[in-house]
Amino acid sequence: MNEKIVAIQERLTHANIQVDEICNSSGVPGASIGVIQNGDMIHTYNFGYRDVEKQLPTTSDTVYGIGSVTKSFIVAGLAKLVEEEKLAWDTPVRDILPEFGQEDAYIAETLTIADILSHRSGLAGFGDMNLAFQGDGDMLLPKESLFSIVKQFKQLFPIRTNWSYFVWGYALAGAIIEKVTNQSVSSFISETIFEPLSLNSTTFDPSSVDPAKFAEPYSGLEDGTPYHLRKIQVFKDTFFEASGGIYSNLDDMMSWSRVMLDTIHAVPGTQGLVVKQIQEILSNHIAIENPSLRERSYGYGWIRTQLPGAVGLIGDNSGLWDIEDSPVLGTLDQPLFMIYHQGSTVGYYTFIALFPDSNSAVVVLTNSIAISDAADWIGRVIIQALFDLKDNHNYAKLAKEANKRVVKGYEDMNKKRDKLKNMIRAIPDLTPFIGRYRNANKPFFIDIMMSEENKSELLFQFQGLRDQTYRLRHLYGNVFEWALTHDEAKKRGRYSNANLETYLFDFEVDTCSEVTSFSWLTDLTKPTKEIFLKSNV
Repeated sequence: MNEKIVAIQERLTHANIQVDEICNSSGVPGASIGVIQNGDMIHTYNFGYRDVEKQLPTTSDTVYGIGSVTKSFIVAGLAKLVEEEKLAWDTPVRDILPEFGQEDAYIAETLTIADILSHRSGLAGFGDMNLAFQGDGDMLLPKESLFSIVKQFKQLFPIRTNWSYFVWGYALAGAIIEKVTNQSVSSFISETIFEPLSLNSTTFDPSSVDPAKFAEPYSGLEDGTPYHLRKIQVFKDTFFEASGGIYSNLDDMMSWSRVMLDTIHAVPGTQGLVVKQIQEILSNHIAIENPSLRERSYGYGWIRTQLPGAVGLIGDNSGLWDIEDSPVLGTLDQPLFMIYHQGSTVGYYTFIALFPDSNSAVVVLTNSIAISDAADWIGRVIIQALFDLKDNHNYAKLAKEANKRVVKGYEDMNKKRDKLKNMIRAIPDLTPFIGRYRNANKPFFIDIMMSEENKSELLFQFQGLRDQTYRLRHLYGNVFEWALTHDEAKKRGRYSNANLETYLFDFEVDTCSEVTSFSWLTDLTKPTKEIFLKSNV
């Protein structure tokens, strides 16, 4: 082994100190990390436990959810269909899915596969995520509601003029695969990608994983303690299966990274490649967060960036700093071209990066919704060590600062709530508010009932599910709130959200003192609230 590789390995081994510190401060019980350099695996590190209570350690065989890194596999599946001329990147979505519609007729007619894969549709990206998911691993909308939901999304900007993460786009991509192949997404990707590449521990079905290899899901409480979540997020046979439904281990993800690098470097026209259309997949299809002197763009299922630059653009850490103030990875005298993606699901966060010029890759798998995005911080630590970057960032310290910002966001939200609550102390008669409230346009209802434990507050359930029960407290006037603390949210397997407006139900009371409806801001990108009408059933 040459001296250069030995020096890199020594730096990576030393970097494990920061990795441990990030995990311990952020509530991450287990992580699996791998590094490829010049096409060879040169470093692996398995931190902590896949199961804290049983003290079972992580290994390179440990299976984690990979969240949105799933998108790279979906794109590879679509590329095969393009290669077989069963569709084209510029095929309009409606040509394959005539059920697809949009309130904007131009979008309905012209939105292409390329547009949804590169997040340049202009449609409100996280539209209705509060209706689809509220924690505890439950998918709250049925798969068959996909087209009625997408039809109502508002335009944030004209199509192909900007970038905004559109998670529903890959739900459409999954529907396209199923329509063209007459197979489920999981069976098609398994047959065309997993099996030819011998990714034998990679699956859409977590129930098929040997329990002795599965990482239990956790979340990070504000003191850094990992909290064992009750269940994982259910993706199979839902419309988000193609957005984030894959589970895998370090060995398979390193193999996937090597396949991507080998395909990038293959001579055009090389036969037998499993991943087709690699140049199209990894091309710059839309800029991210302009203006930027250096490239920061999205391909299909991958981000392209030039270092030094801001990274972690689709993870939780991106919202903790303005992009111009975001910690810059790398230095001007060490420019690097990096292709990466991040993934998150209940109990698991992931980071993957490719460096074609040095034939290198970094993979980070974790089993926690950490306080801040620990997988992102760990990825930066490893990249810094791999290339001996002199950006002088201590990412363990930055992770602690990020954790403080996340927790403070919840504290500030609850202080704001308390300030509003102190304006008016009188609590109205709660009985008129009890009942079922239905959304007029979407298959979603909320049941409101009296709390058995505290008669001065209500309870409510999303979609009538007992596991989706939350406390509802009077705030002022006819406004009620269900704001959570950081730890309450994390114990429910929820992603970070410290915006008070999304925790308010504003009720309408008619002239006869009858409660008729309430409004709820489910989507911060939309100017209007969702209306829920009180029903007799």
